[in-house]
Amino acid sequence: MAYAAVTSLKGTLHLHFLQSQPCLPLIYKRKVVSLLRNNLGFLLEIVYALHKNLGFLQEILEKSEIAYDYDNSAMKRLEAEMRDVAFKAEERIEMELSNIYLQSSSIEEVCLLKLHGILNEAVKQTDYLKKKLIKIQSKHQFAKGPSILGRMRQRGLLHGSTSSQSADPHRQNITVSKFSKSASNFDSRMVGCDKEFKTILDKLTQQSAKQLQVVSIIGMGGIGKTTLAEKLYNDSLITSYFDKRAWATVSQEYNVERMVRCLLSCVTTGASRDGEDQLAESLYKCLKGPRYLIVIDDIWNTTAWDSVQRCFPNDNNGSRILLTSRLKEVAEYASSGNSIINMSFLNANKSWNLFCNVLGQTEFLSVFEQIGRDIVKKCNGLPLAIIVVASLLSKTEVTVEKWNSVAENVSRYVIGDSNDACSKILYLSYNQLPHRLKACFLYFGVFPEDYEIHVKKLVRLWGAEGFLRAVDHRYMEEVAMECLQDLVDRSLVFVSKQSYNGKMKAIRIHDMLRELCLREARHENLLTVIGYEKLPFFKKKISSCWIRATSDLLPLTKCFHKSHSLHSPYSYYSGSVETLFSHFKLLRVVDIVCIFYFGYGQLNTLANLVHLRYLALRNLINTPVKYFDLELFEHYNMQSFILRGAADTFDFFVASGIWKMPLLRNFCIQGIGSLGTSSIVHRNLESISWLDSMLCTKDLFTRIPNLKKLGIYGGYDKNNLDCFYNFVHLRQLEELSIRAWWNLNHIPCSGIQWATSFLPKLKKLKFFDTKLQWSDMRLFGMLPNLQVLKLINSIASEDRMWEPSEEGFRQLKRLVIEDVFFERWNDVGDNFSVLECLELRNCYSLQEIPSGFANITTLVLIQLKSCLDSVLTSAKLIQIQEEQYNNYGNAVLVCSENIRAKRVKTKSKNGMRRKRDE
Repeated sequence: MAYAAVTSLKGTLHLHFLQSQPCLPLIYKRKVVSLLRNNLGFLLEIVYALHKNLGFLQEILEKSEIAYDYDNSAMKRLEAEMRDVAFKAEERIEMELSNIYLQSSSIEEVCLLKLHGILNEAVKQTDYLKKKLIKIQSKHQFAKGPSILGRMRQRGLLHGSTSSQSADPHRQNITVSKFSKSASNFDSRMVGCDKEFKTILDKLTQQSAKQLQVVSIIGMGGIGKTTLAEKLYNDSLITSYFDKRAWATVSQEYNVERMVRCLLSCVTTGASRDGEDQLAESLYKCLKGPRYLIVIDDIWNTTAWDSVQRCFPNDNNGSRILLTSRLKEVAEYASSGNSIINMSFLNANKSWNLFCNVLGQTEFLSVFEQIGRDIVKKCNGLPLAIIVVASLLSKTEVTVEKWNSVAENVSRYVIGDSNDACSKILYLSYNQLPHRLKACFLYFGVFPEDYEIHVKKLVRLWGAEGFLRAVDHRYMEEVAMECLQDLVDRSLVFVSKQSYNGKMKAIRIHDMLRELCLREARHENLLTVIGYEKLPFFKKKISSCWIRATSDLLPLTKCFHKSHSLHSPYSYYSGSVETLFSHFKLLRVVDIVCIFYFGYGQLNTLANLVHLRYLALRNLINTPVKYFDLELFEHYNMQSFILRGAADTFDFFVASGIWKMPLLRNFCIQGIGSLGTSSIVHRNLESISWLDSMLCTKDLFTRIPNLKKLGIYGGYDKNNLDCFYNFVHLRQLEELSIRAWWNLNHIPCSGIQWATSFLPKLKKLKFFDTKLQWSDMRLFGMLPNLQVLKLINSIASEDRMWEPSEEGFRQLKRLVIEDVFFERWNDVGDNFSVLECLELRNCYSLQEIPSGFANITTLVLIQLKSCLDSVLTSAKLIQIQEEQYNNYGNAVLVCSENIRAKRVKTKSKNGMRRKRDE
């Protein structure tokens, strides 16, 4: 993990010493400024020398292929030494900086002299590492051409040599073009399961069997149980046959409340704050009556099944439950009769077909086909192993030498039983990752098993941790997205949720790969999981960079007080949080759950975490927090500041401290009541929510000129429409969300150039819980670059008909409407000319979708949830019309859930009108 350590230290030097402005604590401490003026020269000289040495080591490691081409024991020892030197130097530098920044009165010059001594020692150590690296390199010249150092000299990255060295003319390797990659494609992972798929499909949709039945899929890890279940769950026959579907992943460390909450969220809208028993009752009532399919994925014991099966009513209507498990006894315990499907290993032909699908190649030169078939044979028919190895080859230079090297490594790793062999093959794929990706991959160990990881959160965490290399003129999140895409391409993680346009929204990692992350991260002394295993915590101090605590960490603070990040789903009370943070001086990342009864104002110790870059606190208590002042928090390094509560927690929030966080990019709090007064222009702030509508002034918006994402909340008593006029100053805004603005009953139009200068870059517009009119849509339709419009309970209940104006929404690609009062939708006319996705949710009153949607040639998806069956009928009619009359090659997919029978009004005997099902 030398690369991550070197990159992190280099970034820390840049952050504290080499930026255009000094760190914020130095600005506000006059004596420090005075000392710096007197000592800045000799201090910066040694910082530049260390920074240059680290750049040299970083470049070598980034380009190095030494680890894969020879017996590299010497190089491995050197990399371990680099890691330890860099981590130790960074720890000492940050600790000394903490002492300097937190001095309340006098700051002695000796502090800076001590810091200079630490930096000077680090320079000497990195000089020594450079010499050792050059010595090792001189003994191992690559046959394919110049050494790494030689190539660096050619590029002017090393002094003392200007000569060039040509590639070895005697090298006779066969090289062909790169194979195309399709490892992330769902169908490529489903080779060889057709028989099992049809068998289970028949069992799930067997109309003669009315009683509730449980069907189980069993097999070892990596054999494809979840992939098969996913394909069944999303099959068109399944979605049309079952009225309701729900999915929950259990895992070894199961939580009943989380399981039930997950299932409930699939069949209802809106989050529930009930406890376990109330949630179970709600789920039972929700499933009572309709035909449902429940998928319980990755269940490990009978106790987990016993705790959740009470939620599933048996109405003799053909409802089904599908389980996946590695354990036969669990499946037998839960399943009905002989409804157990045992996933077998792939035979030779199916294994080869899967290998070819992942590579996206069916024909090979004979020499590559022979090597490929040899590799596939050694995977013993295990799909996960085949996918990972094939993905590794898709990232490997296509030469006989390289492919043979992979084949030889696979041969060494496949000795032992199937589980052990698969683990070793996965390790091979990890071992051959580029240095820049290894820390990114191991970081998945900080997340719980079977956890769905939001991409935005992940890339922000990677950026805050500091192990990504900064690239000129690019934000760290962009670099992180490239790294994530690379891991997806290698099939080490997979995309679990995508946006309408195919962008990654959420990521998952297979259990076996996560175990690899945990094992290797512990080996590299990067990660410790408290509550996962018994360690001699009190016997020695452990200096892991990342901590994930599933139990109370307070007794162990002395063991981990130098850690960089803390992740914990364990619930800490506010008093204990203060005690906890008082011991962690070097934290960069805090992502924890808390319980606050009296407010966040108690967390004064957070102000002492001067290295903090990412803060995310979630409050579990519904009791509103009346007041919290951010003025104490002046974190120069802060990049993301996120506070969330279980309820509308923050009645009044003073956030004036953001003007003293110049690197802050993401600021998210339940309710921001004040931003104080300041003349500072904050050019790095890109996202802020949720902002009181009364704060949306011209003065504020001109001081955050690069804002891209804005969230506004209104409340009951506010009717400040001036904010719409002030939006004109947000020239870079791309996403606007407005929620809980109960008095917002119209959008101003006079004096606003909707079609030209008003929000020219806005791509996403979302309204939640407002009282707009359908006529306001005419204004939104003028926005020149609007691509996504979401209307969630945002139209006044008395306004029930939408009659779109002509030629609106010219760039709109996704339209989402959730409105129980929406009844009539007149013809679309010339609107929505490039629409790709239409989503209707909880539109219980809407009778049909306008037939004009059949004329939109770009439409590919109509998604319906909790709508009338007449709406589904009109959607299918649109689908048929497109298939019959359009020659554009676009097939419309219609997906539906929880479709309701149309209800009509009839007269009862006493003349009163009542409703009944058709």
